[in-house]
Amino acid sequence: MTLLACLALAAHGQAPKSVRVLDWMLAVPAGWTMQVPSSPMRVAQFTAGSREGNADAAVFHFGLAGGGTVQENIDRWASQFVAEGGKPAIPLVSQATASGMPVTWVALDGRYARGAGTGPQGQATPSQSLRVAVLETPAGNLFFQLWGDRAAVAGQESAFRRMVQTLKRAP
Repeated sequence: MTLLACLALAAHGQAPKSVRVLDWMLAVPAGWTMQVPSSPMRVAQFTAGSREGNADAAVFHFGLAGGGTVQENIDRWASQFVAEGGKPAIPLVSQATASGMPVTWVALDGRYARGAGTGPQGQATPSQSLRVAVLETPAGNLFFQLWGDRAAVAGQESAFRRMVQTLKRAP
């Protein structure tokens, strides 16, 4: 289903079950709301909040060779976080596969000043989390991100992981 078709369904109170992201179909977690992507680098965007707080999710694609290396991105994301006690945030990183492709999972928690560049971008918000899956596809990396209030992200993390792990080739 195209992004425009999904947005049309959402406008009529119906949640799409999946959305096309490049050459793959992405299952939309229950309770997530499709949004119009706020930048051309976002190929899908959602609100994923709950009564535990606010959370957002997006899928980014920067082309075949764009977006930097996985490690460069991990370093940039970590630079936007400060852990408890003002110490630098240490990302939890693991590797696996999803849909037969390498995926790097990243988790960060603390005070977060989200931005596009390295280092804090404005005022940091306390008790925040960022979860990222960098999926290495033949069309370039797909960056899946879930971020927001720590409790809301914790409540949506399993749905986020399932979304990445169940990505299927589009017909």
